[in-house]
Amino acid sequence: SPLEELNLTEPNKVADVHLSYAEVGVDVVETNTFGANRIKLSRYNLESKMEAINREGVRIAKETVPSCLVGASIGPLGTLIEPWGDLSLNEAYSVFKEQIGSASKAGADLIVIETMMYIKEAEAAVLAARDVCELPIVCQVTFAENGRTLMGEDPDTVLSALEDLKIDALGANCSVGPDSLLPVAEKISLKAHLPLIFQPNAGQPQLKNGRTGYPVLPQQFSDWMEKFVELGVKIIGGCCGTTPAHLKAVVSRHKLVNSS
Repeated sequence: SPLEELNLTEPNKVADVHLSYAEVGVDVVETNTFGANRIKLSRYNLESKMEAINREGVRIAKETVPSCLVGASIGPLGTLIEPWGDLSLNEAYSVFKEQIGSASKAGADLIVIETMMYIKEAEAAVLAARDVCELPIVCQVTFAENGRTLMGEDPDTVLSALEDLKIDALGANCSVGPDSLLPVAEKISLKAHLPLIFQPNAGQPQLKNGRTGYPVLPQQFSDWMEKFVELGVKIIGGCCGTTPAHLKAVVSRHKLVNSS
């Protein structure tokens, strides 16, 4: 079953994760709702619990770490939009609207649209967010090792498309590791007019002794994130493979986001 279901079945485990990040001094925590959209949940026959999973995800974060801003995590749909797949743009928009509506009604402080695979998916999510709530919207796409999205879009193309949507911050997350994401940040930072956000993985996952591990250690991660800050990136964090120790190393250098 998906991790998002833990919001209903084991809320204390979810709360413990939020707490472990808040304790190292981050300003924003994201809800455990990354894949809590109707399409992904339907694979587990959980689509009827979509609203409850998102609502509880927000509630757990808000109640556990009241000192942090709570970003509603909105991930990709898990299926391709036309012309690449069978999902119409209208349906994609509707699915995002349901999820974002549930999270915003539950009291999220901002909407964090993340790991978008290509521009059309990002646009559907942002338009849904703008239509269903008044909250600040952050949008992050994910880039492959070649510095392009799944559909081959380069950073400049992504930047101009996202800036046209009048969001509050834009950037990238996931995307291999900080080393391959830095050149993307360099390109985007040259032309961006909006605040930038970057949350890389701790490198490429590697299988060791039957367990998946990530190669970039906390201090190395902090060193890399320093380079993003030097480019003028305003919001930094971590994605896959990053732990409270990684974020602690980053926070000890900078307070991540000015909460004002």
